[in-house]
Amino acid sequence: MSRRSLSYNWTEEDRLVWVRWRRHMAVFYGCAALLIFGIIVLTKASSPTPDKATSLQTARGSADLSGRAQ
Repeated sequence: MSRRSLSYNWTEEDRLVWVRWRRHMAVFYGCAALLIFGIIVLTKASSPTPDKATSLQTARGSADLSGRAQ
Protein backbone atom coordinates (compact mmCIF):
# COMPACT_ATOMS: atom_id res chain seq x y z
CA MET A 1 0.00 0.00 0.00
CA SER A 2 1.50 3.29 -1.03
CA ARG A 3 1.37 6.29 1.24
CA ARG A 4 0.26 9.68 0.06
CA SER A 5 1.21 12.85 1.79
CA LEU A 6 -1.50 15.16 3.05
CA SER A 7 -0.27 17.98 0.85
CA TYR A 8 -1.48 17.97 -2.71
CA ASN A 9 0.23 19.67 -5.61
CA TRP A 10 -2.55 21.48 -7.42
CA THR A 11 -2.40 21.63 -11.18
CA GLU A 12 -3.59 24.63 -13.15
CA GLU A 13 -6.75 22.74 -14.09
CA ASP A 14 -7.44 21.97 -10.42
CA ARG A 15 -7.15 25.65 -9.54
CA LEU A 16 -9.47 26.68 -12.38
CA VAL A 17 -12.08 24.11 -11.39
CA TRP A 18 -11.85 25.21 -7.75
CA VAL A 19 -12.27 28.89 -8.65
CA ARG A 20 -15.19 28.13 -10.98
CA TRP A 21 -16.88 26.00 -8.31
CA ARG A 22 -16.46 28.73 -5.68
CA ARG A 23 -17.85 31.35 -8.06
CA HIS A 24 -20.91 29.20 -8.77
CA MET A 25 -21.50 28.64 -5.06
CA ALA A 26 -21.21 32.39 -4.37
CA VAL A 27 -23.79 33.14 -7.07
CA PHE A 28 -26.11 30.42 -5.74
CA TYR A 29 -25.95 31.57 -2.12
CA GLY A 30 -26.16 35.23 -3.15
CA CYS A 31 -29.35 34.57 -5.11
CA ALA A 32 -30.79 32.57 -2.20
CA ALA A 33 -30.01 35.42 0.22
CA LEU A 34 -31.61 38.00 -2.09
CA LEU A 35 -34.69 35.80 -2.48
CA ILE A 36 -35.07 35.41 1.28
CA PHE A 37 -34.48 39.13 1.83
CA GLY A 38 -37.08 39.98 -0.83
CA ILE A 39 -39.64 37.68 0.76
CA ILE A 40 -39.04 39.28 4.16
CA VAL A 41 -39.40 42.80 2.72
CA LEU A 42 -42.57 41.91 0.83
CA THR A 43 -44.21 40.29 3.83
CA LYS A 44 -43.28 43.22 6.10
CA ALA A 45 -44.60 45.75 3.58
CA SER A 46 -47.93 43.95 3.26
CA SER A 47 -48.48 43.63 7.00
CA PRO A 48 -51.52 45.54 8.28
CA THR A 49 -51.01 49.06 9.57
CA PRO A 50 -51.84 49.76 13.19
CA ASP A 51 -55.29 51.15 13.97
CA LYS A 52 -55.79 54.85 14.63
CA ALA A 53 -55.80 54.54 18.42
CA THR A 54 -52.39 52.94 18.41
CA SER A 55 -50.98 55.48 15.95
CA LEU A 56 -52.38 58.39 18.00
CA GLN A 57 -50.87 56.97 21.16
CA THR A 58 -47.53 56.61 19.42
CA ALA A 59 -47.75 60.12 17.94
CA ARG A 60 -48.25 61.67 21.38
CA GLY A 61 -44.88 60.37 22.39
CA SER A 62 -43.96 59.23 25.84
CA ALA A 63 -47.01 60.22 27.85
CA ASP A 64 -46.50 59.98 31.58
CA LEU A 65 -47.84 56.65 32.79
CA SER A 66 -49.10 58.16 36.05
CA GLY A 67 -51.83 60.02 34.16
CA ARG A 68 -50.38 63.51 34.44
CA ALA A 69 -50.35 65.63 31.31
CA GLN A 70 -47.06 66.93 30.08
